[in-house]
Amino acid sequence: MAGKTRVFVSLNGDFAMTPALVVVKDGATFEEFLAKCAQKLKLPEKKFTRCFYMSNAAEIDDPEDLMPDDKLFVSEGEDYKQKADGFLSGGLSALASGASTAYSAASTYAKSKMSEETRKKFEDAEAKAAAQLTPMYEKVKEVTAPAVEWTDKKLEVASEKITEKKKEFMASETGVYLQEKVMKPASEKSKELFTLASAELKKASAKSKDQMGSLGEYMNNVKTKMGQEWDEKLAPAVKAMYEQAKENAKQTGEKLKEQGERLQKTWHEEVEPVLREKMNGAKSDAKEKDPAFGMQEEDDDLDDVTLIEPSEQE
Repeated sequence: MAGKTRVFVSLNGDFAMTPALVVVKDGATFEEFLAKCAQKLKLPEKKFTRCFYMSNAAEIDDPEDLMPDDKLFVSEGEDYKQKADGFLSGGLSALASGASTAYSAASTYAKSKMSEETRKKFEDAEAKAAAQLTPMYEKVKEVTAPAVEWTDKKLEVASEKITEKKKEFMASETGVYLQEKVMKPASEKSKELFTLASAELKKASAKSKDQMGSLGEYMNNVKTKMGQEWDEKLAPAVKAMYEQAKENAKQTGEKLKEQGERLQKTWHEEVEPVLREKMNGAKSDAKEKDPAFGMQEEDDDLDDVTLIEPSEQE
């Protein structure tokens, strides 16, 4: 290892946390490296003694073995902790890890504001509490482990069955019908309305270089343009587009492009469900009025859904 090596460090077993970036200088001892890890993790009270590769659990005991961008775990002596993959165990692990990290950060900050005498008393109290609670915590984990594992397996099986049933349904006649007559048209209609709403937004922005038109004015213009297509359930998406566009006006380059893509994604996520519900409802009404409905040819159009003519958008 020559010069400096940058690595990413997390607490042992904490796969969910944002790792700390640690720069290791050439010639640093293992103890110095671990002390710096504690500092960068904002856990100066931790006395780390072991280090593992996050990916394969191999243990490291010499900073000279580190390579750039290695992802590592540090521990206070305990063995490498495997990732909890189950639905329940993974959630519990993430919750416990988050709580532990949050407490450590809060404790460190609080102690930094205390007098030497108060800090000493506080640390003594923490040590006593840890000595009493740690054995209890480990016992609880030991006792509940079989139940958590059993639950994980049941949830995994249930998830697989749900996924399988969903695939079966989407491949069925009803599923294919919904995709072709509801989901795809809703997606296309969402894109059409997004283009319309975006055009009105550009007009609102063009009125003034320093300030956009009001939200109320923009909403009224969009309603007018959409005509019969307007639904009050679309209002949150239209408002979100306006608010995000105001924020976009402050950005340039790649950041602006990213926010534009996020704006379009948010629009479709909010608008498509509304359109699907509307189209599906229109189909149901038509079926009640005409028993032969649904036996039409596959290429029939959605006659009951009014499309915006190009002339209306100009």
